Amino acid sequence: LTEHWDDVSGEQLDGEMVDKAREEELEEFRKHQVYEKVPIKECWENTGKAPIGTRWIDINKGDKDKPEYRSRLVAQDIKRDKRDDLFAATPPLEAKKLLFAIVASSGSRPFKPFKIDFIDVRRAYFHARARRLVYVKLPPEDDEEGMCGRLQQAMYGTRDAAQNWEMAYTEFLETIGFKSSLVNPCVFFHEVQGLYLVVHGDDFTIAGTEEALDWFRGLISGSMDVKFRARLGPDVKDDKSVRILNRVVEWTNDGLRYEADQRHAEIVVRDVGLKEGSKGVSTPGMKGKEGEVGDVEFDESVYRSVAARGNYLAQDRPDLQYALKEVCRNMSKPTKDDWPLVKRVARYLLNSPRLVLNVRKQALPNKIIVWTDSDYAGCSESRKSTSGGVVMLGNHCVKSWSTTQDIIALSSGEAEYYAIVKGISQALGMKHMLHDLGIDVSIVCKTDSSAAKSIASRRGCGRVRHIEVSTLWVQEKVALGIVEMIKIPGTENLADILTKHVDRSTLDKHLSNMNIVRREGRHDIMPNLA
Repeated sequence: LTEHWDDVSGEQLDGEMVDKAREEELEEFRKHQVYEKVPIKECWENTGKAPIGTRWIDINKGDKDKPEYRSRLVAQDIKRDKRDDLFAATPPLEAKKLLFAIVASSGSRPFKPFKIDFIDVRRAYFHARARRLVYVKLPPEDDEEGMCGRLQQAMYGTRDAAQNWEMAYTEFLETIGFKSSLVNPCVFFHEVQGLYLVVHGDDFTIAGTEEALDWFRGLISGSMDVKFRARLGPDVKDDKSVRILNRVVEWTNDGLRYEADQRHAEIVVRDVGLKEGSKGVSTPGMKGKEGEVGDVEFDESVYRSVAARGNYLAQDRPDLQYALKEVCRNMSKPTKDDWPLVKRVARYLLNSPRLVLNVRKQALPNKIIVWTDSDYAGCSESRKSTSGGVVMLGNHCVKSWSTTQDIIALSSGEAEYYAIVKGISQALGMKHMLHDLGIDVSIVCKTDSSAAKSIASRRGCGRVRHIEVSTLWVQEKVALGIVEMIKIPGTENLADILTKHVDRSTLDKHLSNMNIVRREGRHDIMPNLA
């Protein structure tokens, strides 16, 4: 009896359900004619090598109560030539958040409410033809002596599969009238139908009126094997919640709600070793030492695993970004002195496992507001500063970050200016992406530093001769009126929580101003931790 294990969680899987999932996968291979069986001799004659190996990847995408088994036969195609570039684009997370913000804002068609379709292309790579001559070993379930498979369609695990798929869906979308964004080729706009589309792998997230969405459904279902997962909208017949990229998106009377995968927080708590009844804390970090280290059981691999998982979770959780940034700085050579930083984050997640971003209804804004802040020489070892930033489209938080500056600033004004440069860079990218979606906005940059605002508003280095000349392009943007600089009090700066550890009241105040709130329990459609 063969035992099967989840390739992600390591949990044991039900053998019969795995066999069923594998047979379904092979049926898809036959349906799409992914490979043609040919003699192995042909592979050696054409490539001078043996066929590429294959293996099964088995996972349960659901939980024990609601199992969702998925088996994939993947090729083990290893990159051997560094010059062989097979790049495929991926949209940034803020692309979907911008799409949700557009839906929640009254746009060019206020008389017809926008809705959102979530569409999966089943076995997406099988819809893209193979562009290289590739031979693969046949799986045991479909093996024939002396034979191998010559790929006719792209296969998971081959190095150019993602690129082939990108070319396939781009060609299809452009054929029916979509135009891709110059900022990111995974973002599309259909001017005639008024459709906004973001493609992330095999997930299509598209917003528009019901008539336009029906038009798109008819075209894509006639060209690809698709699954219509949900249509979020205000009507009774519309769905009200869906999971996308393991995140929950919910339709409400006020707009949309968006939250991260809560299971990542629970895994961090579990991996750190906190038990039921352990004491939680109100903030993810605190100034100074976290307490005595003592004789702790410290495992470098656990530290790195928790740091990486927490950093992934922090994409959707501004409250964690500064603390996790500090944790990740020690990933290369963590010591037991660093362990309290991780444990502090886990204790915080014990009390705050769930945060929800509210994307409330509003008029379509004509400005992007970016809030920037810096903690001058905050690192006691390297004396490097931290840049923090928040980008708001009206009342919608579409991006936030906390990063360590590469340059050692020689003054607080210089450090704050570098934070402004980072913030305006992010805002410009979103401005151009929105322009490609038919929406024009200006940029407002808010900072609590008079010195940094002065540097950005003049031309040249002035008396700050040591400033990096490569960052002075911001001055041109300000001089041309593309960016408006505004000085604000430090207590009102949303980016304050991204540059230092703050108390709970300050943390909650700025999260509230980003329209981010804490929630108890878990969402109805959020799976339980396996």
